[in-house]
Amino acid sequence: MDLGELTRRVEYISAGYADLHDVARTDEWLLLKLTEEVGELVQAHLNSSGQSRDRGLDNDSQRRATEDELADVVSMCLVYAHRQGIDVEQAIERKWFRHEQHHRDRGFDPETSER
Repeated sequence: MDLGELTRRVEYISAGYADLHDVARTDEWLLLKLTEEVGELVQAHLNSSGQSRDRGLDNDSQRRATEDELADVVSMCLVYAHRQGIDVEQAIERKWFRHEQHHRDRGFDPETSER
Protein backbone atom coordinates (compact mmCIF):
# COMPACT_ATOMS: atom_id res chain seq x y z
CA MET A 1 0.00 0.00 0.00
CA ASP A 2 1.38 3.41 -0.88
CA LEU A 3 1.29 6.45 1.39
CA GLY A 4 -1.61 8.05 -0.50
CA GLU A 5 -3.82 4.99 -0.08
CA LEU A 6 -2.80 4.68 3.56
CA THR A 7 -3.72 8.33 4.12
CA ARG A 8 -7.11 7.94 2.42
CA ARG A 9 -7.95 4.93 4.55
CA VAL A 10 -6.96 6.43 7.91
CA GLU A 11 -8.70 9.70 6.98
CA TYR A 12 -11.89 7.74 6.28
CA ILE A 13 -11.69 5.95 9.63
CA SER A 14 -10.91 9.18 11.50
CA ALA A 15 -13.87 10.93 9.87
CA GLY A 16 -16.09 7.95 10.70
CA TYR A 17 -14.93 8.04 14.33
CA ALA A 18 -15.73 11.75 14.55
CA ASP A 19 -19.16 11.20 13.01
CA LEU A 20 -19.96 8.28 15.31
CA HIS A 21 -18.90 10.15 18.46
CA ASP A 22 -20.05 13.63 17.36
CA VAL A 23 -16.53 15.06 17.56
CA ALA A 24 -15.53 18.21 15.68
CA ARG A 25 -12.20 17.39 14.04
CA THR A 26 -10.69 20.85 14.34
CA ASP A 27 -6.98 21.40 13.75
CA GLU A 28 -6.55 21.75 17.50
CA TRP A 29 -8.40 18.49 18.16
CA LEU A 30 -6.18 16.67 15.67
CA LEU A 31 -3.02 17.95 17.36
CA LEU A 32 -4.37 17.13 20.81
CA LYS A 33 -5.32 13.64 19.61
CA LEU A 34 -1.82 13.22 18.17
CA THR A 35 -0.35 14.31 21.50
CA GLU A 36 -2.58 11.82 23.32
CA GLU A 37 -1.40 9.03 21.02
CA VAL A 38 2.27 9.98 21.52
CA GLY A 39 1.67 9.77 25.28
CA GLU A 40 0.19 6.30 24.85
CA LEU A 41 3.21 5.26 22.77
CA VAL A 42 5.51 6.51 25.54
CA GLN A 43 3.52 4.51 28.10
CA ALA A 44 3.74 1.37 25.95
CA HIS A 45 7.50 1.88 25.60
CA LEU A 46 7.94 2.38 29.33
CA ASN A 47 5.96 -0.81 29.97
CA SER A 48 7.95 -2.90 27.50
CA SER A 49 11.30 -1.57 28.71
CA GLY A 50 10.58 -2.25 32.38
CA GLN A 51 10.45 1.44 33.30
CA SER A 52 6.86 1.35 34.50
CA ARG A 53 4.87 -0.59 37.03
CA ASP A 54 4.20 -4.18 36.07
CA ARG A 55 0.93 -4.36 34.17
CA GLY A 56 0.98 -8.13 33.90
CA LEU A 57 1.56 -8.20 30.14
CA ASP A 58 3.77 -10.79 28.51
CA ASN A 59 6.45 -9.72 26.02
CA ASP A 60 4.26 -10.37 22.98
CA SER A 61 1.42 -8.29 24.43
CA GLN A 62 3.80 -5.46 25.28
CA ARG A 63 5.24 -5.54 21.77
CA ARG A 64 1.75 -5.53 20.26
CA ALA A 65 0.75 -2.56 22.42
CA THR A 66 3.81 -0.61 21.25
CA GLU A 67 3.07 -1.46 17.61
CA ASP A 68 -0.58 -0.44 18.03
CA GLU A 69 0.31 2.88 19.63
CA LEU A 70 2.89 3.61 16.92
CA ALA A 71 0.18 2.90 14.34
CA ASP A 72 -2.04 5.45 16.10
CA VAL A 73 0.72 8.09 16.07
CA VAL A 74 1.53 7.57 12.39
CA SER A 75 -2.16 7.56 11.48
CA MET A 76 -2.86 10.79 13.33
CA CYS A 77 0.18 12.38 11.66
CA LEU A 78 -1.24 11.40 8.28
CA VAL A 79 -4.69 12.76 9.15
CA TYR A 80 -3.17 16.05 10.33
CA ALA A 81 -1.01 16.32 7.21
CA HIS A 82 -4.02 15.64 5.01
CA ARG A 83 -6.02 18.35 6.77
CA GLN A 84 -3.16 20.82 6.35
CA GLY A 85 -2.63 19.94 2.69
CA ILE A 86 0.89 18.69 3.40
CA ASP A 87 2.42 16.24 0.95
CA VAL A 88 4.22 14.01 3.46
CA GLU A 89 6.46 12.36 0.87
CA GLN A 90 7.52 15.74 -0.50
CA ALA A 91 8.12 17.13 2.99
CA ILE A 92 10.29 14.14 3.96
CA GLU A 93 12.17 14.41 0.69
CA ARG A 94 12.90 18.09 1.36
CA LYS A 95 13.60 17.87 5.10
CA TRP A 96 15.34 14.49 5.49
CA PHE A 97 16.62 13.20 2.18
CA ARG A 98 18.63 16.34 1.43
CA HIS A 99 21.14 14.99 3.96
CA GLU A 100 21.45 11.56 2.37
CA GLN A 101 24.25 12.40 -0.07
CA HIS A 102 26.25 14.16 2.65
CA HIS A 103 26.34 10.98 4.72
CA ARG A 104 27.29 8.87 1.71
CA ASP A 105 30.09 11.31 0.85
CA ARG A 106 31.51 11.04 4.36
CA GLY A 107 31.43 7.25 4.13
CA PHE A 108 28.79 6.66 6.77
CA ASP A 109 27.52 3.08 6.91
CA PRO A 110 24.63 2.46 9.33
CA GLU A 111 25.47 -1.25 9.40
CA THR A 112 28.88 -0.57 10.98
CA SER A 113 28.03 2.49 13.06
CA GLU A 114 28.00 2.05 16.83
CA ARG A 115 25.32 4.72 17.27
